[in-house]
Amino acid sequence: MSNATDIRQSGGTAGSVDHTDTGLAVSRTIPMPPTDTLYRAALTFCLDGADVMMYATLKGAESAESLWHALAQSHPSQPSGICGPALSRIDRMFVDGLTRWGRKASANAMRSFRNALAGWHNRMMDLPSQDIIQLADWFTMDGTQWIIGPGHPCWPSQLADLSIRSDWAPPLCLWIKGDPRALTSCAKPVGIVGSRDVTEYGRYVAHTVAEQAVVAGHLVVSGGAMGTDAAAHWGALNALHGRMPANVGRTVAVFAGGLNHIGPMRNRTLFERIEAQGGALISELCPGTIPEARRFLLRNRIIAAMSSTLIVTQARLRSGALNTAGWACELLREVYAVPGDINQPCNAGCNKMIGDHRAMILCAATSTEDICHERHKPVMAACPGIPKSTGQDSSENEEAMEVPATTPLSPASSESSASQESSQDPGHSKRLRTKHTQPTLVQSKDGPASATAEAGANKSKGEEPPSSHQMPDLRVKPKLDPEKEAQQRIIIAKLPEMERTLVALIRECRKRHLIVTPDALLRVARETVPDEIPNIGTILELLGALELKGVIERDAGILKLSSRVG
Repeated sequence: MSNATDIRQSGGTAGSVDHTDTGLAVSRTIPMPPTDTLYRAALTFCLDGADVMMYATLKGAESAESLWHALAQSHPSQPSGICGPALSRIDRMFVDGLTRWGRKASANAMRSFRNALAGWHNRMMDLPSQDIIQLADWFTMDGTQWIIGPGHPCWPSQLADLSIRSDWAPPLCLWIKGDPRALTSCAKPVGIVGSRDVTEYGRYVAHTVAEQAVVAGHLVVSGGAMGTDAAAHWGALNALHGRMPANVGRTVAVFAGGLNHIGPMRNRTLFERIEAQGGALISELCPGTIPEARRFLLRNRIIAAMSSTLIVTQARLRSGALNTAGWACELLREVYAVPGDINQPCNAGCNKMIGDHRAMILCAATSTEDICHERHKPVMAACPGIPKSTGQDSSENEEAMEVPATTPLSPASSESSASQESSQDPGHSKRLRTKHTQPTLVQSKDGPASATAEAGANKSKGEEPPSSHQMPDLRVKPKLDPEKEAQQRIIIAKLPEMERTLVALIRECRKRHLIVTPDALLRVARETVPDEIPNIGTILELLGALELKGVIERDAGILKLSSRVG
């Protein structure tokens, strides 16, 4: 399925956004991409995924712009006097590119190239305009997504290993939501992958390893999916608690479709938090591209290439996590696997990797010193469009001390604390870093004057004002007023029938002492209501609806009914 078809299915134009952008303040002031990057985006639109033919041809062209014009002139609709010479020119680009790549242009390679060329020609005509410069807003979703190419200071140079140590094509460009500087904030990022149906053991390891790595300033890379990926991202985000933002690392989520199709929707708060805390959401695919299953396997090569160290926390014998580990081994990355109970199928993949000597054993989750490089501050490259002194890396607080953490590091997942809105305040981290010289005005029921007096009294006692220095712990659930909680009671009887059925399945899982996961719900559904809930897709759709209504929540990644359910 072509990108153009995907875009039509997603709403007609690339300007239709499925995911509300509530990320960094810079998202609406993103500068126009350079000309070469825009042409790389146009070439990406012509592809149906990673394409070594396009990569080789671009390698033999003077620029992405020259390749695009050669493609346009060689289109079969052009007069023969224009099409013929352009075909010869683009053939020469492909042959030169193969030679520069260290490969030979065989007859089979030329036939494959001509087949690929026909596909490019078909897709390029689906663009709303052949004037690529005029499509800048179209490609960037009206300035809400960055597009960067290999010449950008935030481009992860390790992606080139895909063509150097492997026979696969690196991305032509990357679409980004959030802070692109996160991609190069660490010289040797840590990748963390594992099963979606992860157990509590695997979730603990992913969360704890990610938190420890980010505390040491490293970048954590994962795929933004449910289970292991979500636990790793939340662990990385929790590292900010009680620490100076300039000293902790970031996290990057890599997606298998366009960034207006990021999912799952139940991780929406996670994605917003990644952006708000200086991380990034990235994709090699145009906006509107649907994340089909085959694209997840290609997405895995980017996670592996960006990682210097890859940790597989839990995996079955056939899983996407092992696919990522395979990429990492091919790219000569350091691969670690977490051993587990040999009687559990969810541990079989990791145990086999260790037994086959394809991965080293991860001996501890509470320290990453033995598997990562030295502790460091994130290196925030100068990025056009982001003032150097803004964001979480501001250096204005050189005299300020780190705020001591009010709670020790905990493996508890913060997926259940996503409703804590205060941590989404873009200015919160800046207030955390600012050294106060005046009493802070704190809102009080007695009015501003008494609030100021109270803050001044606290200051005179050697105490800091209560509102500015305390970073909320993302792992702690907010306390609700009892009266308000009673008013917010959710009556199950008022829910649609299918949602009531899923609530009953959750309760049945609890009666059977099962860990409530989508797979567990499906197993119980097949035993009790096979005609009503036929597949995992229905389960996930219903879970998403219930989560948005607040009926269910996640505690360390495990589904449970909200305390507000009546």
